[in-house]
Amino acid sequence: MVTIQFYPLDIGHETDESGKAVIQLFGRTVDGKNICVFDESYLPNFYVIPKNNKIEELKRRIDKIKKEDYKVVESKIVDRNYLREPVKAILVFADKPISIKSIVEEIKGFDETYLVKESDIPFDKKYLIDKEITPNILCYVEGEVLLERQDLDVDFVIKTKEVKQIYTEEFSEPKVLAFDIEVYAPKGRYPHENKDPIIMIGFASNDGFRKVLTWKKYGNAEDYVEFVDDEKKLMWEFKNTINKYNPDYIVGYFSDGFDFPYIKTRAKKYQINLKFNNHSLRINKRGNISTAKLKGISHIDIFKFIKNIMGGSLKLEDYSLGNVAKELLGKEKHDVDLNRIGVVWDNGSKDIGKYCAYNLQDAILALELCMKLLPSLDELVKLVNLPLYDVCRLSYSKIVEKHLMKRAKEMSEIIPNRPEQGVISTRMTHTYEGAFVFKPEAGLYENISVFDFQSLYPSIVVAHNICVTTLSDKNEGHESPEIILESGEKIRRHFSPKKEGFIPAVLREIITRRIRVKEMLKIDRDNKVLQARSYALKTVANATYGYFGFFGARWYCRECSESITAWGRSYILKVIESAKDQGFKVIYSDTDSIFIALENKTKEEALNFLEKFNQSLPSLMELDVEGFYPKGIFVSKKSESSGAKKKYALVDEKDRIKVVGFETIRRDWSYLAKEVQRKVLNIILKEGDTEKAYDYVREIIENIKDKKVDINNMIIQTQLKKSIESYQVEGPHVFVAKKMIEQGIDVDVGSVIRYVVAEGKGRVRDRAEIPEEAKTYDADYYINNQIVPSVERIFDVLGYKKEELISGKKQKTLGEF
Repeated sequence: MVTIQFYPLDIGHETDESGKAVIQLFGRTVDGKNICVFDESYLPNFYVIPKNNKIEELKRRIDKIKKEDYKVVESKIVDRNYLREPVKAILVFADKPISIKSIVEEIKGFDETYLVKESDIPFDKKYLIDKEITPNILCYVEGEVLLERQDLDVDFVIKTKEVKQIYTEEFSEPKVLAFDIEVYAPKGRYPHENKDPIIMIGFASNDGFRKVLTWKKYGNAEDYVEFVDDEKKLMWEFKNTINKYNPDYIVGYFSDGFDFPYIKTRAKKYQINLKFNNHSLRINKRGNISTAKLKGISHIDIFKFIKNIMGGSLKLEDYSLGNVAKELLGKEKHDVDLNRIGVVWDNGSKDIGKYCAYNLQDAILALELCMKLLPSLDELVKLVNLPLYDVCRLSYSKIVEKHLMKRAKEMSEIIPNRPEQGVISTRMTHTYEGAFVFKPEAGLYENISVFDFQSLYPSIVVAHNICVTTLSDKNEGHESPEIILESGEKIRRHFSPKKEGFIPAVLREIITRRIRVKEMLKIDRDNKVLQARSYALKTVANATYGYFGFFGARWYCRECSESITAWGRSYILKVIESAKDQGFKVIYSDTDSIFIALENKTKEEALNFLEKFNQSLPSLMELDVEGFYPKGIFVSKKSESSGAKKKYALVDEKDRIKVVGFETIRRDWSYLAKEVQRKVLNIILKEGDTEKAYDYVREIIENIKDKKVDINNMIIQTQLKKSIESYQVEGPHVFVAKKMIEQGIDVDVGSVIRYVVAEGKGRVRDRAEIPEEAKTYDADYYINNQIVPSVERIFDVLGYKKEELISGKKQKTLGEF
């Protein structure tokens, strides 16, 4: 027998011919060795809640389930809670995971059965919940060494009856290996995995390891370049490099969707089995979404985490590696023409070296993005009790659900089942009233104060005890503001105050913890762990409101969602009325924020208003200062005089511009239109010179007429939202996509189509061309449909008409005649 301390990093299981499963925990020991722990003690299990106290009779019937293909090993009567109500339940243990479905079907047929729960949680995930084991946190194991399991690429294989997590020490020094591939692409055609070879693979690790594998030699190669004989040898060396480096985490950027599937297809061509820890690289597909799994090594596709979780705050045009790296790291990809990679490869020139450097830089950027975000990922691991592999792929709703499942175990709550498809379909048909919006009056304002509620919806849930477990049909407790149902009926919901609901209890802890963390950050602002912890707690808290209304939720409650937004509307209206009563001019308000023009009032008066208002709020609810802005512009809604919601630009006290809702963050405007709008906002807000802004736009328009603007600045990008055949009306991007397909270029749903509108007659779509084929552009189209629309409403606020921008002739007002 040996005793070992280790950090569990990945989980899986092995099954024998009968289907019996044994848990496998892969990890790293405290002295840096690889370990795989086989826990043979764990059996698949679920709960049965009986009808009418017939628990003993039901248990006897359950214990008799013993068939040739499946059987109940044992059962126990236990005290638990279900939806916060105490219940006597039967904990049923099956012989193997695949038996559960058959056993559950039998039990559901018993007259004494009321509910069957937790039968739909995957075996590995339920192990972590039941054993209360959090990945990346130090564990203790005692067992025997399995000398015969040399097939696993680890230093120790331990067989045990129990794994205990009795420490709080975290895994802080992982071995991280990032990779990126470049593939052969004939000029003018996208690469295809069945036709085009991988020509180089770059690696970068967090301990300084750098390597590019390629199979065409050239002179004066850098030290990091290693030549192999051909693509087949490249595949072998890819596998060997990973196994030799022995990483804890392997990182890619869109590696689920491109790199790993491409690698697997090319390896299959040469009959190479990409095995890691005696387990083949597995590509799982669900619709258009694929995931790549390496047993025992956590594969982090950092693209997925950035797009799914960080996307809302980044607001980028797209989530390409170049855009994200520039935004988060302040670094850029190497500047090479990828359209020429096939030509350069065929020529065999020294220019191949530029592409090797490009390849390595992409791997380095993926690595650095991972290292920057790893603290936040680690904190989410602790909140949801899942390995990094799962965490980086979760949606907001799933993050909330996994945290609730973890807390349910700790609070002796039985976890509800996932809804069946029919229930999901019904839920998807329901809607409810959302947030209140106070439309702005279009204009240019000075000295703006912006206040917003800190975690408005989560704090409402806690303050008013909103939960599926507290929803009451009695006129008692917390009464919601008026709710208008889909039928038009007006009602008020009630939530019992007798005991704290399950989700309010969980959220109270999260909000309280985040308040403590933010207080600590005031003292230690640069503490990366605290920053990551605050981000993780905020992510879970703010996503909980959306979870109530998520059609696939285990703790779904539309009535709760309706009530939360009703209270949200009530509180923001209260702020607006209070501000007006104090003599402030309210410019705009949306969901949880209010914009106030100070006019003849001071910051101190605004802060005094804030302090007084907060005294009227329930516990944990707080209105806070979002910022003070010297100047801001709110534009009108198209064809209306009122202001447009979520469409404004502000300059803060550090001269930084905040833009919301303008075309600068839209993909379907040309590069030039975005640049013009950005420059106009800068001139108006920072320099305060409207004449200069007008003259700048006029100059751009004249340059377009004279064809002095580079055609590359006229490229428009639009994403294909559905298959080409599904478009009843063909826009320019669909027309160009068809051209690309005719040329052998792969185009699919989600592809970003680039095009230029050329001169000529006929419809715009008929003149849309692939940028590389476009010789010139239609000046009138770009002036009237791109440049002017991008700034028209800004200048409308400043008193300029559309015609003045186009013609350059300022129109006289009635008073000037």
